[in-house]
Amino acid sequence: MPERTRVAPVVLLAVLLVALLSGCGGQDAAPEEPPRSTSSASATAAAPTSPATERAAAPPRRVTIPTLGLDEELVDLGIDDASGELEVPEDPARVGWFTGGGKPGETWPVVIAGHKDSRTGPAVFARLTELQVGQQVSVVDTRNQRRTYEITEVRDVPQDGRFPTDDVYGETGDSQLRLITCTGPYDRGVGRYTENRVVFAEEV
Repeated sequence: MPERTRVAPVVLLAVLLVALLSGCGGQDAAPEEPPRSTSSASATAAAPTSPATERAAAPPRRVTIPTLGLDEELVDLGIDDASGELEVPEDPARVGWFTGGGKPGETWPVVIAGHKDSRTGPAVFARLTELQVGQQVSVVDTRNQRRTYEITEVRDVPQDGRFPTDDVYGETGDSQLRLITCTGPYDRGVGRYTENRVVFAEEV
């Protein structure tokens, strides 16, 4: 795949995923209409994966987190044509995968995001903050191949322009996973949480 077609989605993801997460829950904000982020996150993408790796990879279909009793089908997330922002799951009970990011087995992280809560109560990733280093997450792709990832780090990051873009979205050199939702204090003035919980995991 030419570099320009591979890099563009990754750069968009790095800038726009923060916008998704800034609206991922809260009693005063409809999840399907997130406010625009003021984050200045940006990234310089590394070299693309090899054509052989690209052909071998299949999109993720399902995510399972045994510790949380979570086993969910993934919905596709793209870029909204009207706003230029990353789409969000319309249903707070659904988990989404960014289709322009990595696939299981690639050297770009698989990025999966979900809401923390909604106007009616807890959402699909309400308990994501309970995950700890050493626990496992598995992803099943569209070929029914299961890959297991072990959590190596959990990190709370601000939504104020200091988002660690390269750590979260940059090419890693091996197969990795990122799980992201909102956390931290809820700012009722802007209708969003002030932080993101990012779970980093590596394939085992």
